[in-house]
Amino acid sequence: MTAPAPPPQQQAPAVPQPQGPAPQNQQDPAPGPAKPAGNAAKPTPGAQKPAGGPPKDAAAGKEAPKDGAAVPQAGAQPEPISTTGLEDQEKRGRGALPEAADDRLEERLRKAAYNLSGDLVAGDKLVMMLGGKEKAPMQPLGAQLTEPVRHAFVEPTDWPKIRGVLFDQRLVVLRADPHQGKVAAAIRMLQAVPERPIYNLDNDVDLARLTTLLDDANNDNPLPPGAGFLLCEPQRWGEVQGWMLQQLEAVMKRIDARMVLTLGTDAPLADEDIREHVVALGQARPHADILASHLAWRLEDRELAQRLLAEKSVAELADETFTGVMSLKVAADLAVIISQELSGATVDVDRVRARVAERTIEDFDIWFGGLDEVPDRCMAIALAALNGLPYEIVVRAADALADRLDGPPLVVGGDTVHVVAPWRDPFRRTRRERLRLLRAQVRATTVRGPFGTGPAEVLEYADTSYPAQILTHVWREFDIQRILLDWLRDLAVSSNKDVRVWSGTALGVLSCQAFDFVHAEALRPMSIDDDSIQNREVVAYALRVPADDPKLRPLVTAVITGLYANRDSPFGQATAARAYGISLGRQSAPDALTALDRLATIDHIAIASAIAGSLGDLILQNEQDNAPLVLDRIAGWLNDRRRALTGQFVFLQLARSLTTEVTMGDPAVKTSWPTLLMFADQRLPLRHGLIGMWRHVLHSGTFPLVTEQALDTWAALAEADRDVQVSFCRMLAAAAEQARTGNLIRRHVTRWRAVDNLQPKPRTAYAVEAALDARSEPR
Repeated sequence: MTAPAPPPQQQAPAVPQPQGPAPQNQQDPAPGPAKPAGNAAKPTPGAQKPAGGPPKDAAAGKEAPKDGAAVPQAGAQPEPISTTGLEDQEKRGRGALPEAADDRLEERLRKAAYNLSGDLVAGDKLVMMLGGKEKAPMQPLGAQLTEPVRHAFVEPTDWPKIRGVLFDQRLVVLRADPHQGKVAAAIRMLQAVPERPIYNLDNDVDLARLTTLLDDANNDNPLPPGAGFLLCEPQRWGEVQGWMLQQLEAVMKRIDARMVLTLGTDAPLADEDIREHVVALGQARPHADILASHLAWRLEDRELAQRLLAEKSVAELADETFTGVMSLKVAADLAVIISQELSGATVDVDRVRARVAERTIEDFDIWFGGLDEVPDRCMAIALAALNGLPYEIVVRAADALADRLDGPPLVVGGDTVHVVAPWRDPFRRTRRERLRLLRAQVRATTVRGPFGTGPAEVLEYADTSYPAQILTHVWREFDIQRILLDWLRDLAVSSNKDVRVWSGTALGVLSCQAFDFVHAEALRPMSIDDDSIQNREVVAYALRVPADDPKLRPLVTAVITGLYANRDSPFGQATAARAYGISLGRQSAPDALTALDRLATIDHIAIASAIAGSLGDLILQNEQDNAPLVLDRIAGWLNDRRRALTGQFVFLQLARSLTTEVTMGDPAVKTSWPTLLMFADQRLPLRHGLIGMWRHVLHSGTFPLVTEQALDTWAALAEADRDVQVSFCRMLAAAAEQARTGNLIRRHVTRWRAVDNLQPKPRTAYAVEAALDARSEPR
């Protein structure tokens, strides 16, 4: 039976301050609710002494011996300490402390979900409700549309004049006859700013209400500056009037965005005010020109493309394909097929002709079936699981999968028997040939690693629907389910955080195909793994995918509830804690907080670390609404003897792990703030509660090592920015209400400017000291 939780706390405008520091001999939190009589559980490692136990000696941090008890003699063997309790981690030193929570986890999850599963994860798109009923998804335009336009677009007549209109106007209605490339032209207009993010609006959007919806979306989840919006052939165009477009243009200016609508020449114009936004698209170039441009881009060799197109058989094929009235996209698609069927310097025209004829839904199956060798198929599967990650990481994962599928090594006899692993020719294909074969592309970008941001080349499918299709296809069509799961479990313990997030998302995609099997074979053993915190987190990443499907969400809830209620498996409870933040917290933050509130009574390092990570997730998912709820809950824990240890540990973990990048003036210059310090600086209702929490943990002194790490993290960021430093000094000066707390802060100040400190923070040290001196001066 689970101990009753306190009544749910209502969100308050301000976080209440803890009522004074915890007394030094305060009773430790209970290890959790007791089992019924007759089935008593054994004491959990790390469980604290029950109420009424001997008081602690404040100076030594140990329990005082009972009357008549023997005092340990010098040199006696010390009693072994627990390895799971929160205070025990402090006794074991820095190496025992868990890693800080990941302040970029929500960003990683969004990228993994978008790159692997598309619409399977609802967090990847902005969903606006129209009329309280209709959903209008607004999704980033996929690379399969933007990249060919960026690199191979063939300008129609009068293009400079047409493109220039969007510089003068925020909203343009691009009008043209059918099959003139309206969509490509609209995308190219929006690409006038190379790094502009472009979003595609569903064509049944209500333009009369879009003004309000865009404003609301920008306020709730600010759109990137300079965003572009594409709306193709809106279904409700007959209802559109000029004043609607004028209001939309005003919104575009307010949120610094541009919009292009595409229309056919047969679409009516309701009034004359619409005409000021209409631009006629010029005559498109011939299909042969489109083919030549796209083929040159695909082959990355214009001379080779020209030579191929000059061959009689290829020219005849092009003439056959371009017979009659057809979309310009047919020419672009033909370029893709020719590039994929190129072998050396020749093209198998018969195979190209056959593929053009069967270019339907079966195209995907035909393509994957055409990957004849195990390494090629493994590369396709690895790219599906890790789509959008650096090229080298995908290749390494593909090799690991091929090692599992290649079969046993050969045993070679002779004078000396030795084993030879299956050999793969590393020079069999160039990267360019492999990209064409996989229908993939390499994109130069920058990625954030453990040491900062650096250059990288990421590998991704040109068609964003491929990753989920490939994982699903391989799972259904080939009997390698166990091998796939074992391979993904290997990736789950990678030292690279992105690989772990992506592999978890891939497991989630597969769980949507066979939830019970994936859970039994992979997620269940990973969730109770007592050796790997990475495995437990990956389970939470995986459950996030089916949790977004209303049909599968009850299964996810049942799994998490089972882990949560199993007091014999604290590591399973830690997995449940992470899942409440990552998987279920997005549906209801208050429900997740209620569940975490009960787990906070258990003194276990894995559970406390998982609670800290999930509370950080909830804050990052919705800072405006969830931050007061989370901080209010932590403040309550600090004043609850059953949850005080967990509350202090969780607060310090959040303090040292959450950072926010702030752009001031120049977009290229970013300042990193401790997120909790930024809340205190900019959100008055949260300020006093945060000061009170710092005052509490400093005066308590329960976790000196974690406190030191948190303060060092804030001091380092304060050293780099004057505004952060001023706010940091104010925070510590306000927390130093008692002399003892002020003296503790001064000890850290002394460390920051010590001559043997290899990472000194002298400016921050002197600034904090000055703030403390100013506070202590008589007024």
